[in-house]
Amino acid sequence: MKKLLILCAVAILASCTHEVEVIDQKAREEIFENNFNSTFGVSESTYANHDWGMNVMPLVDYTNKGASTRVSNTNGNEWGTANGAGYLDYPHPDPITNEELAAVLAVFNQKGKEKYEALVDYKNFFVQQVYTGTAHYKDGNGSDVLGSNQMHELHCVTKYKQTSYWPVAFEEMDHYDWDYINNTNNANITANGGCTLMLMSSTKNWKYKSAQDGGNFFEYWRMEKINGNYYVGFDFSAEGQWPNQQVQRDYIYNDWIIKIVPGKGESTPIDVERVRVMCEDLSGSRTDFDYNDVVFDVKFIKNGNQYTADIILRAIGGELPLYIGTREVHDLFGVATNTMVNTYEGRHTEVDPVHFTVTLSSTGTYNNAYDAINALPVYVKISSSPTPIQLTVNPGQPAEMIAVPVSTEWPDERESILNRYPSFVNWIRDSSVVWYE
Repeated sequence: MKKLLILCAVAILASCTHEVEVIDQKAREEIFENNFNSTFGVSESTYANHDWGMNVMPLVDYTNKGASTRVSNTNGNEWGTANGAGYLDYPHPDPITNEELAAVLAVFNQKGKEKYEALVDYKNFFVQQVYTGTAHYKDGNGSDVLGSNQMHELHCVTKYKQTSYWPVAFEEMDHYDWDYINNTNNANITANGGCTLMLMSSTKNWKYKSAQDGGNFFEYWRMEKINGNYYVGFDFSAEGQWPNQQVQRDYIYNDWIIKIVPGKGESTPIDVERVRVMCEDLSGSRTDFDYNDVVFDVKFIKNGNQYTADIILRAIGGELPLYIGTREVHDLFGVATNTMVNTYEGRHTEVDPVHFTVTLSSTGTYNNAYDAINALPVYVKISSSPTPIQLTVNPGQPAEMIAVPVSTEWPDERESILNRYPSFVNWIRDSSVVWYE
């Protein structure tokens, strides 16, 4: 019956020249299944229990991580292990070596981008002094005022800005809540061997104050992972002075550099908490299966009974209107609907990624990654379909979306995924196969 329905739909599409055949979600999925099975030489029974990579998509629970439990502690004598058990039983980080400093400066001395994303979100961590540069104001003649570095009062964020697009109307939620990192003046951490311990805080965002700039704060920072460790460098700016005293950013984040050292119970979550989702858009008779119609990195964050999908849009290989939440992905990149972005050979990073969030329905039950990814509305608008076609992923259903580690490269435009990853077909038959390496 299923094959008959598929053949009828295809036959009508082929024979109608003056009328557009209306094909609904179910018919689209059946055509997609037929093409999928034919292309890869499989059947529905082959992947009856396949997870399509969703086992690499954990659901992160931030419940009860609110501001009321935050504290910083700068008593270095209580960090050592000799004081017995307890939350202050933290070994002091090792000193910064000359070799470590040279490796860090080799990165941060290079000109960078205007803005960076955090690479890790630790809750309990040390902030350790690494390097102080030469951040100076101008005098009345526009010359550098030599002396101590003018960067003060380093802060890290505990609740950062989120934007809700769905299911409610567009809403900016400015819930910044900052923790002051003690003893941070003149681009130095002056106590406890250049360290401060932060508990129940966050490494998601940073800001510093310009000492003589009317108390203004600036969020000009860059986070990098170097030899397995995380560092944050800051770019000095003075924008509130008289015109001849202002200092423009140079996008070189070496005016102040700190190291983030994870505390107890912390791991490095970035490699597992955000995953890459690569999609085929069910647009009809296509059999190229390049899985680049839309590519995005996502992590799902739980806070109480609310889930948020935190998304970094990477690429678009489809030429139809495609939405994540209520945001059309071509619009997010600022291109026309028929324009492909970051899918041509050698041009996967040509356009900068776009970061946004989608709030999932608070009435949903999210027991696993299938629940979460299917609650995230990813859908394509096709003229011959009465309603938008939603992309989903479930066992026993062909892979409309696949989840992979964020290091996985997506295929080029019109390049079959089998050309890029020959083991992909083996993975369809056996979900334990690692096909993307």
